[in-house]
Formats: sequence, structure tokens, C-alpha cells
Amino acid sequence: MSEIILNGKKIKLWGDRLDLSKKKIKDISEIRGLENVTYLKEFNLSGNNIREIKDLEILSNLEILNLRYNQVSEISGIETLKNLRRLYLYNNELTHIKGLDKLKNLKVLNLYENYITEIKGLQNLISLEELHLGSNKISEIKGLQSLKNLKFLNLEKNNISEIKELNTLKNLVLLNLKWNQIVEIKNLENLINLMRLELAYNLISQITGLETLDKLINIDLRANPVYYSYIKDKLVKHLDAQDLVNFCKQKI
Repeated sequence: MSEIILNGKKIKLWGDRLDLSKKKIKDISEIRGLENVTYLKEFNLSGNNIREIKDLEILSNLEILNLRYNQVSEISGIETLKNLRRLYLYNNELTHIKGLDKLKNLKVLNLYENYITEIKGLQNLISLEELHLGSNKISEIKGLQSLKNLKFLNLEKNNISEIKELNTLKNLVLLNLKWNQIVEIKNLENLINLMRLELAYNLISQITGLETLDKLINIDLRANPVYYSYIKDKLVKHLDAQDLVNFCKQKI
């Protein structure tokens, strides 16, 4: 058993997890004794007032780091955490992605609800399986070509107008592009393992580009012009995913 000190109070650790969420921590340096818990595998610092990631380099065995609901504006100070598998930075103040190049074992990266404008700095994350970039300010899909192990990609609530540069992501199972400005379904032909496609609340007026997606079992096209027109004309019953795939094949 080990212990750390926060605000003059001793906190005993049982096991390899430390939960310091909602402790009103402004600076990670307020936590004393991290050098005594270098065996930590999971560290939860969510819901605090942290502005800067620092003083974590010593936690070399860390696999899960949760910094959701803070005020972090830059990803830094975690370059040495090469065992990190999951990184959560949901709801912070990030404007760009950097400082992740050496985290080649990272499998889950959650940057949802920040102020990121461009997808870059991810090319070395070749083990990544799950990426959340929803609710940012991204206007273009790019910088994902090397993420060939990616299975879940969330880009909802951005400013994306075109589906592109996803052709190498053949292991993708779920693609979420809801609440964007997409006008056409295209460039999905290589996503042969795609099972779920989220395209609700866009500007799509035609059903096209699905003919190769034989594993597709769920598609969401609500609140698009095509949804209302196809239901009204009864061209495709209930917009069933495989019905839509077959419909596209018939049109070729």
C-alpha cells in the first residue's frame, strides 16, 4: 500500500488505480508523492481546473489517463508514457493536436468537444483503434491514412462538407459524421468492414456510394433531404441499410 498527499491530506492507494476526479485541483504539482506510485496503471484527473499537463513523466507504467472536463489548452508532458493505451481529453480547450508522436501503443484517443480546427499529428499512432474528434471545428478529413487499425471514428458536429481520404481505413466498423455539411455519400468503397454509418443532420439529397458496403447493418440518414424524399416516394422501405446497398447496386 502507498499514499499520496493532496491539500495536506493523505490518500491511501489500494491497487494500481488512482481517482482524483472533482478534487478542485488547479495544478498537478499540488499532488505530492507521485514518485511513490510509479506502478500506477490508471489515473483519473477529470473534472478539475487543470490547465497544464505536467509532472506525470514519472508514471511510466500508466495505461489509462483521464483528463476530461479540465481547461487543458496543449497536449504536453506525456511523451514518456509509452505504455499509455487510453487517453481522454474530452471537453478541454485544445486548438491543435501535438505531443502524441511517441505514444505508439495508444488504442483509444478521445478529443471530443474542444476547439481543434485540423486533423494532424496522429500519423505515428499506428495502434489506434478508436478516435473521437466530434464537436470540434474541423472542416476537412485528412491526416488519417496511416491509422489502418482504426475501427471507430467519430467526427460528428464539425464543419465537414466532403467525405474523403478514408480509403486506407479498411478495418473501420463505425463511422460517425452526423451534424456536418455533407452533400454527397462518396469515397466509402474501400471501407468493406463498415457496419454502422451515421450521417444524420447533413445535406444529402441522393442515395449513392454504398454499393460495396456488404457488411453495413445500420445507417442513419435522418434529417437529410434524401430521408424525407425516399420515405415519401416509398422507394426504399424504412431506409434499411442493406436495402440501400442493394438499391445502389441496382443503379450501377
